This record gives sequence, C-alpha cells and structure tokens, in this order.
Amino acid sequence: MTDWRPQDICQYDAESKSCQPPKTPQSGASGSGLSDISRDINGSDALLYQTTTSDTEIPKQLQDKIRDFGYSSHGNYNSMSLLRTAELHGGQPTTSSSSSPRTSTNNLNIGSDSNRKFKEAVRQLPPQTCIDRLINTFFVEINWQYDLLDEESFRKQLVLWKETSYSDLQAGFERLALETIVFPALLFQVLAHALLFHPPHDEAISPLMTMADMTFVDLGIEYSDRSAELLELIGKRGITIATVQAGLLRASFLKSSGQVIEAWHALGAAIRDAQEIGLHTGRIVADQPPKGATPRRENFSLVGHKVWVVLHIWDLHMAVVLGRPIATDIQIDEYARTIQDETKRQDLFSHWKTEIDPPRPFDIIMAGYNVAYRYFKDIHQIEANGAKPEDYTTVENIHTAIQANMKLLPSWCLLVNPNTTFDQLPGCQWLPMARDGLWSLINLVILALHRPFIFSFVNSRTEALKAAKSILMAQERLFARTEPRHRKVFNPVYASFDSIVLIAAICLVSPILDDGQLLECTKCVEKGMQRLGNISQSNSMAASAYGVVCSLYHTLMHRLGTIPIAEDDGEPLPDLGPMSLPIKGDLDITSHGQLAELPFDTLLPPRPTHDLFFDHVSIPQMPVANALDQFPSHLDAPTVNMLDGWNFEGDFSDSSFWNLMNELNKSN
Repeated sequence: MTDWRPQDICQYDAESKSCQPPKTPQSGASGSGLSDISRDINGSDALLYQTTTSDTEIPKQLQDKIRDFGYSSHGNYNSMSLLRTAELHGGQPTTSSSSSPRTSTNNLNIGSDSNRKFKEAVRQLPPQTCIDRLINTFFVEINWQYDLLDEESFRKQLVLWKETSYSDLQAGFERLALETIVFPALLFQVLAHALLFHPPHDEAISPLMTMADMTFVDLGIEYSDRSAELLELIGKRGITIATVQAGLLRASFLKSSGQVIEAWHALGAAIRDAQEIGLHTGRIVADQPPKGATPRRENFSLVGHKVWVVLHIWDLHMAVVLGRPIATDIQIDEYARTIQDETKRQDLFSHWKTEIDPPRPFDIIMAGYNVAYRYFKDIHQIEANGAKPEDYTTVENIHTAIQANMKLLPSWCLLVNPNTTFDQLPGCQWLPMARDGLWSLINLVILALHRPFIFSFVNSRTEALKAAKSILMAQERLFARTEPRHRKVFNPVYASFDSIVLIAAICLVSPILDDGQLLECTKCVEKGMQRLGNISQSNSMAASAYGVVCSLYHTLMHRLGTIPIAEDDGEPLPDLGPMSLPIKGDLDITSHGQLAELPFDTLLPPRPTHDLFFDHVSIPQMPVANALDQFPSHLDAPTVNMLDGWNFEGDFSDSSFWNLMNELNKSN
C-alpha cells in the first residue's frame, strides 16, 4: 500500500522535486504513441504524434486493416504495428488520401438506410432561435461544472453546421466531413442538458412541446436519446473528441434521470471511445482554431487532455460511490508532461494555484483532484481488499495528506473566509457555487475513506461524522443559491443521501457524550431530509432517497429515545471546521435506547447510493397523512413509502446494515 505523505501535491514541471503519485500501470497506455489524426469539437485538427517512429502517415489501406482486425492504431508492439513498420520502411508509397487531414471526406462505410435515419434525426433539431437560447443556458449554467466544451469553438462549429447545404445532406455521409457528421449528436446532448436548467415558462421554447402535459425534461430525454441514436448510426469508425464529449454528457443526463446503471455503462463507452482515439496517451498537440480565428489564452488548454481528466475523475467517483470497477488510470505528472510546451502545460495543469489571475472552471477540477480526488483509487483498493485492520495505517496517512493539501489551496478556493475578489467578475459567476461544490466533494472523499471502518475504528466514526456534516452544510448553501429548476440533476441527491445515512448509522452505533451533540446530528439529518423532500418534487432519485431516509430517521428516533428535537430556527448550522466530536465507541452504554449488544462489529457499513440503485433499497408506498404523524411538525414531508411498519425492502444480505435496521424496527 502506498506510503502517503502530507505534502503529496503534484507538480507538473520537469524540475519538480515534490512527491509524485504512485507508479501504477496505466490502463491501455503502456508507452504507446499516436500517428493518426483526430478531430476536436470545433472541427480543427488535433495532431497526434507518435514519438517512437517517423511521422510518416499510415497508408489508408493499412489503417483499414488495423481497424478491421480490431487492433489499436496507437500501440507500438502489436502485430499490426509490425506490419505498419514494415510497410513504412519498405518504401511502399502512401496514397494521396492519407497524406492530408480528413476535412471533406470520411472513411465511414454506411448504407443508405443509415443515411436516411441520419437525415430524419437531424431534421428534428429545433429552430435556430431555440437552439441559441438553449445554448446560452448551457454555457451559463452547466458547462462550468465539467468544462467539457469551449464555447467559442462550439459556436464556430455550430455556424459550420448551419452552413451545411441541403444538397450535401441529401447526398449522404460521403459528402460531409466527419466532424460535421458527429456535431449534431453533441448538439442534441447540449440541448438536452439545457432543458433541465432552462426557465420552465419560456414562451420561446414552449412551442417545442408537441403533446399535452409535455415538459422540458420530457423533451430533454428525447434529445438525449436522439444523440445516442446518431452515435449508434455513425459507429466506431467515426470517433472524434466530440463523440467522447457527447458520450460523457449522455452519462450525465442518464444519472440525472435516475438511470444510474445505464449511466455507468454510458461512461464506460465514452472511456473506450476516448481510448480509441488515444486521449489516454496525452500525445495531443494544442487544438488549432478554425481559419481566421485568433486563439485566446484560454484556448491553450488542450481539449483532449481536459476531457480525459474529467473522464478519469468520473470513473473514480462512480467506482467508489457505486462499488464498480475502475477502468482508467492517470499518473498526472507524466500525463501533464505530454504537453511539451511548458507555458501550455502550466496553463492547463498548474493555473489552479494562481492568486492573481481569475480562476477558470478547470482550475476548480484540478484543485479538487490534487487535494483529494486522486486518492479515490486507493480508497477503492482498500474496499476491494476487504477494509482489513492492517490497511488502517494507509487510511490515516491519506487523511493526513488531504488535510495538509487543503492548506495549499489558493485563497479564492477556501471554505472559510475565501477571497471573493473574483466572484463578481464577468465570466466568474459560477465561482461561489463551484467553491461549495468543491468542498462537498473533498469531504465526500474523506467520508468514503473512513466509511469502511465506521463500525470498527473510533477515529473513523469521528472523521466520517465531521465529513458528512460538512457535506450537508455545503449542500445547504448550494440549495440556497439555486432555483427549483436547478434541482433536477443528480449532484445534490448523491451527496446528501450518503451523508444522512452515514450520520444516522454512526449515531446508532456510537453513544455520543452529551445530548447537545446528538441534537446537532439530528438537526443536520432533518435539514437534509427537508432538502431531499423539496428536491423530490422534481427529481425521482430524490424521491426514492427521501423515503429511505424517512424510515431511517424513524428508526434513529426510536432507538435514541424521546430527546426533544429543537424547532428549525432558520439559521444554517456552523461549519465544524477541524473540530472532532468525542465519540466513544468502546463504552457499554444503553442510554438513548442504544443497545451495546448490537452486532455492529460484524456489520457491513452502508453504501447508500450503491444500495439505493443496485440493491434497490426502498420502502413501499403509503398515504402522506400517515407519514406526517410520525415526524416533527416542522418537517414538510411529501409522499413517503412505508408498509409493515418502517421496514426496508431490497436485495440486501442478512449481514447488511438495512437488514439490521429491520431487526431493530421489529423490537420497537
């Protein structure tokens, strides 16, 4: 297991002497280089160089052979690579079609039926006025969260799409550039996401609703599905960076629609598409803007590098939260150094440390990665090993490293007394929400780190409880900054649900020294329940999670006795900061209804989001009136699912946390 040190922050300059990430094998990236030409979203060339051979172009016929046999054109050591070397150095001439970038033709071999379906699909794009309004919504309210698209490049490609002639479209795929063919799939996903956030009473968009009771969300689902259908038509011989971007947006939309398993598979497909065009190798030179455009400083950032980093973080996050395998790997220092231009490398990977320049969305992502997200892989490995006691030294070392890394964040990133100079600048309107989101995710890493040990180590109970409370307080601030139309996505549900369940579980297993601390815990849970209840009005995931936490709250209140719960005073709870709650798990106490003989030492800690979607943890339906009688009057509870008391249903084992809760309910 890796020996983590507090100063374990990465540096991206060749002269760096700081601690480097552990040397683990990269997924499919072992020493490979690229010699093909890819496209970025704006249709400009992103040149992918092979560093170990001549930059002579691979003949088109050989490229087709490589694809036909399923080999990667990016590897140096497979059989087809040897054939490529023999042909290149054997003096065989290359064809004229392989000597220049693919700008007006493509290598797709698609039949007339697919051509017809493509034309039918793109004709379902809305009028240009609607497209423009929705694109504005996307880039103002959504794109900053992952920084997948460059707005200037996207709008230039939109202009190129608008200029596509009717005759070219009628002629079929062979008359269209590959980036032009792929762009509608990306556009549909952008529109789908925008519809989740767009003001619901915009009369300019309302005419797109073709059926009674149809909502913007319904239309967004149709657009997202249309994008997936287009990518299916194009197939795997027409992959571009835009393909990968559309795939990741598809995964995001599915998650927000409550289709979490489907989202995980969509993410896997996007990762494989990215590997197919070599994004994992990092051998990508800066994307060139369309002719006549002057590249801005922000455009130094390399689209492919950013997309692969975001894919990797998504992969790590879903693996830990959902208990799925990890498919990607990055040695971040080595990956950064694939950008040979030092200015561009620092601008992309080190700009997050700036105190002078306005921050950018990718800076928030890199700050989170350097402080905490990079440890997701080690957390995943600890869980895969069974969270053994001998692994706990690693847990402590990672926790210490994260705490030390937090102190290295720039002032505009801080949670307490941040430098808000940039918050009101044009283009930085996203920063206050991004700051709270960053701290929510950093604490989620800490929560995931200690979760496997909450029933076996007192310190993990303490740190997990602190992290869960910090997450709920960050989510409370985010909730206050948003409108109901912003609450249809998955982000506020995952974080709040995991935190509420973990707080309840810790309160059940560990006697807290005084009632004031218990009161603080229950107040956090109640506020989190209120938010989930509000969000559930427009979010099906929140509705499912709300029913589960209501039942868990009922169990908690019964086990802890009849302590009076304070009414909500409307004031947000103070952040705990570095304070540790003194939890003593080794005391044989039965106060507040807690029984020392409960078998927590052999119990599997809950994995709330995984359990909700993969083990189908739920409670059956019951009328609202019966639920309201069971809760404090200040809880505004929507429909809650219950039957046979407060028992949980699902595909969980007898050793699960949920089964023990059912046993506790029977004894109430």
